[in-house]
Amino acid sequence: MNRFGKVPVFLYVFMLALVSVSWASPRVAVMDFENKSQYGGWRVGRGAADVLTTELVKMGKFEMFERERLQSVIKEQNLGASGRIDPSTAARIGKIIGVNYIITGAVTEYGQSRSGGGGGGVNVGKVGYHAAVDIRIVDATTGRIIFADTGSHSKSSLKVRVFGFGGGESFNEKLASEAMREAIKKVAVNIAKTDLTTTTGGEGAAAGGKAVVADVDGNTVTLNKGRMAGFKKGQTVTISRKGKTIKDPSTGKVLKVKYEKVGEISLIEVEDSYSEGRVTSGSGFRTGDIVR
Repeated sequence: MNRFGKVPVFLYVFMLALVSVSWASPRVAVMDFENKSQYGGWRVGRGAADVLTTELVKMGKFEMFERERLQSVIKEQNLGASGRIDPSTAARIGKIIGVNYIITGAVTEYGQSRSGGGGGGVNVGKVGYHAAVDIRIVDATTGRIIFADTGSHSKSSLKVRVFGFGGGESFNEKLASEAMREAIKKVAVNIAKTDLTTTTGGEGAAAGGKAVVADVDGNTVTLNKGRMAGFKKGQTVTISRKGKTIKDPSTGKVLKVKYEKVGEISLIEVEDSYSEGRVTSGSGFRTGDIVR
């Protein structure tokens, strides 16, 4: 009797451990990318999103939402599937499917270029393939863009033509796709370096994804992010400081990070990569404090 009575307890502990681990891993979904290039149509955007999802799964730092299920939800909710998703819509999708972060993106370059020369009936040509992507990570709780990055890569091949014969090349989809994959790998590495820390409530991101105080000069506070991260002139921003970190004693996974409010600033200047604000409340601002 005792032997059978211990089984449910063991299963309960095992399931609790699994839940703790899943809570510690940020839950992420990748939307179809918008294709802004002149090649490939919507398939290129969808393929780019699939590649990014695969790369993030391989890194093992995130709990990725299944892309086929995501497409079903978008279709059922009539939220659009062109890749043109604004932060508020991304946050809405994130809440519906229960993830912490939504990654949106755009294929900004995907195509072919040619160069070369020669003489005496011999022509050596170089065919290049270039791909570039822009991505943004949206906090599904706040709708705020917390991370943005760009990745690009080029591939090329040489072709020789003698008196007009041999070496001709049309669009090489294989080389173009390889360039795309390498560009996305660069972005995936930077995403993995971003310390997205989730809590049991599915909120928050650590300083790797959020804006950080870069300088404090009297009553003026400079942040390391600006227009590209979604900040606007006149916006009120809350500055916080990382406090106690709570970890699972059995796995070492971060369960929750506590933050203390330092004060608020009002943005008076916003550029692409930085912004400046004037202190409206609080004191003791320091370099390294974060926007939260």
